[in-house]
Amino acid sequence: MSLYTLRNLRVPARASIDLEMETAAKLRLPGSSFRIVRVLRQAVDTRRANHPVFDFTLQLEFSEAPRPNSDLIPMALPEASPSPPIKVSDPHPCIIGMGPAGLFCALAMVENGLQPWLFDQGDPLLERSAKVSEFWLKGVLDEDSNVQFGEGGAGAFSDGKLTSRGSDPALLKVFEQLIRFGAPPSIAFLALPHLGTEGIRAVVAGIRAHLLERGCRFHYRSALQDLELASGKVSRVLINGEWFAPETLVLGLGNSARASFRMLHRRGVSLEPKPFALGLRIEQLQSSIDRLVYGGESWSELLGPATYRLTAPTGFTFCMCPGGHVIAASSESSSVVTNGMSFSKRGNAFCNSAIVTSVTSSDFGEGLWKGMELQGQLERAAFQSGYLAPAQTAQRFLEGQPEAQKPLASYLPDVYPANLTTLFPMAITNRLQAALRRFGEILPGFYNAAVLIAPETRTSSPIRILRDRSNLNSLSAANLYPIGEGGGYAGGIISSAADGWRLGERFRASASSK
Repeated sequence: MSLYTLRNLRVPARASIDLEMETAAKLRLPGSSFRIVRVLRQAVDTRRANHPVFDFTLQLEFSEAPRPNSDLIPMALPEASPSPPIKVSDPHPCIIGMGPAGLFCALAMVENGLQPWLFDQGDPLLERSAKVSEFWLKGVLDEDSNVQFGEGGAGAFSDGKLTSRGSDPALLKVFEQLIRFGAPPSIAFLALPHLGTEGIRAVVAGIRAHLLERGCRFHYRSALQDLELASGKVSRVLINGEWFAPETLVLGLGNSARASFRMLHRRGVSLEPKPFALGLRIEQLQSSIDRLVYGGESWSELLGPATYRLTAPTGFTFCMCPGGHVIAASSESSSVVTNGMSFSKRGNAFCNSAIVTSVTSSDFGEGLWKGMELQGQLERAAFQSGYLAPAQTAQRFLEGQPEAQKPLASYLPDVYPANLTTLFPMAITNRLQAALRRFGEILPGFYNAAVLIAPETRTSSPIRILRDRSNLNSLSAANLYPIGEGGGYAGGIISSAADGWRLGERFRASASSK
């Protein structure tokens, strides 16, 4: 028996597809000569209006070598290159942060018999969700427990996209675990899988129950306040006013952990500034995007609400939420942050996406905190009492004219009319305008009747906690391990979870601890 990858199996989109028949026709072989092991990838090609096509990649098994075909490639099994284990005598490594990086690090650790303790400054998911709802409806913000902080991380208030792909064993393991804890098996092969915000929360609840059953401990409303280094290691940490001395400290911080970044710097942990992206949210009617992408609205019944991913020399779209909502994602008082979210059915009449441009030291200046300070300046400048967000029609933004009336938008608590060209530095405004114009050329009518809501600033961390490439520990402390988005090593749910798993699976209990 031999395994092959079949690429470019293209089938006109329809409700029912016989993959065996389509494969046999493409290869000009009888169906009895092969077996479909699994679907590796399923994408939708919408480049031809009103004629969407499914594009499949399959894993096939043959009893005899098939005739040559340019789309049929023998599968080579990846060679394992295991990293050296990290042996610990304390079976309870401490993990700061209960986002994807922290949770998946813990999952990997329990596979090896450890029982990590997890800490987060925010609330358990249900209580956190209630506080976020109160913030959206009444403008009452809890700076410790909000869209950014708390069990589940920022992904618990998102579209639940699961889009990282590749042959990295850690990525494959993350998808396996997601399915194990309730995600549908189709996430393993869909080109653009998503769970929706309620799907992500259900998976988080399943992971928590499993970890508790395996002897882990969850400490909520438990903020990392300080730490001390001695002899090249973390000697002790301060959590909720109490000092203790963990053997191992894993930092699964989010990209909004500004107070933690400053504390780490004060204590001598090596950090560096890094580029990130910022901009605004564009909100459109989903039916309009369905027509532009598919060529007609009716295709959404088969294919789901249309999505898009657009790039231009000066910017790109990011985190597109079909049938979703623009949400308030602030974590600091008197500041406005926007993001996108949708539920699994993506049933809202509007869709939204970030339109962002990459920013570097040429935009925010030299210095460790300059990027973070630019984020904060924009967020505070956008604030109005009640956490209203500035909004403007796309056409007015391109004209550089202020908005006279409040645009219609899904954002809660509410929006106010503004001139977004004056919110950003001129160079950033110019790049965002140029990107928006280019998107209108790619999809004519793209920004007609669209509303822009700002600012989108928390796309990724402006700070990286430097770590050893091989051992994954901080360059400043042998027992300190930064992972995920806040560490500066990931950019989304899957990549963060994989970074956490990659570290966690290396931990082993030493003989003396058993």
